[in-house]
Amino acid sequence: LGRRPDPRSLARVLEALGSSDAGAVVSAANSLSRLWAAGQTMDPDRLTEALAGAFHGPGTQQRAVIQCLTRLELHGARDAVERCINHPDRLLDGAARACLVRQGGPGTLLRPVLERLQDPEPGQRRTAVIDLGLAAQPEHLAVVVRTPVSMPLRALTAFSLARRAMASGRSAAPVAALLDELCHDDPRRLQLIGQPEPTENSPAGWIRLLLQRDENCQYAAAAGILQQSDATRSVILEQLHRHHGSDYGGHYMLMRLVGLGGHQGRSAWLKQGLAQTAPQYRKSRIAAAVAMGELTLTAQQDLLQRLQEPSHGEQLRWAGALALAMIRDQTQTSLAARAQALH
Repeated sequence: LGRRPDPRSLARVLEALGSSDAGAVVSAANSLSRLWAAGQTMDPDRLTEALAGAFHGPGTQQRAVIQCLTRLELHGARDAVERCINHPDRLLDGAARACLVRQGGPGTLLRPVLERLQDPEPGQRRTAVIDLGLAAQPEHLAVVVRTPVSMPLRALTAFSLARRAMASGRSAAPVAALLDELCHDDPRRLQLIGQPEPTENSPAGWIRLLLQRDENCQYAAAAGILQQSDATRSVILEQLHRHHGSDYGGHYMLMRLVGLGGHQGRSAWLKQGLAQTAPQYRKSRIAAAVAMGELTLTAQQDLLQRLQEPSHGEQLRWAGALALAMIRDQTQTSLAARAQALH
């Protein structure tokens, strides 16, 4: 229903907010956000009342309600949101802090959220990145870009913050440079936590670390692989390609390692990666496009140019434009112009 801007959809979604099922309430709150973004006309007072009535139940339900209030910029339930500050459930605490800052509260409220970007628990880091996107303070763009969570999650917040930065009159070139850094996704630029190491210093050991679910381990492995000899890196890439191509995270890292490691002989893999259209390979397409620029694959310029079509997502369009700029030796001179594409 959230994908159908229609008064009938809105009525059913509002009805679902009163459900006793927490999952239904979470879905309803998320649907409201999508309907709002799609331009559905809504009565703010009616929305606030409905959301305030759902402000109970488990933390996941209350977090979804706060997020909806934040995205719709509704201020009527402020007292209930304030009560969640310092809540023992950090999901609620972070969402409340983001909501209040978005509504004009002091930026110092976000200090605990910023500290969670370096939390050993990956779920806390991911939640903090989401909360910073909701808080919508452009000055947090750089720390988001360098947090060890998945690139797509960082990108959702980073592109949102970048648009805010441009709308507020910030200099375009530094904003674009940070989005370029995001798309390069060089693990050596991230603020990694500790020094995760493989159980054995062998290609199999590095691959096991690379395929961990904790992104901090994944990026630590990628950084370590980039420090290996050319021969060892080649063995690791070959094994990744042969045995782990169906692992979406592994495939993404393969694309990035080919580009960052300068493996010209693996350029055919990049073309295959860019041709993947299944949703789960979306990040691999971004990685493959950027790697084509890193390897200066001039023969792929037409392919990269087609990524500028509106049908492609914002992040893939940016990656394609970055790759073309690298191939044409215009990375720095094109920063301001490419930033103007943000809207």
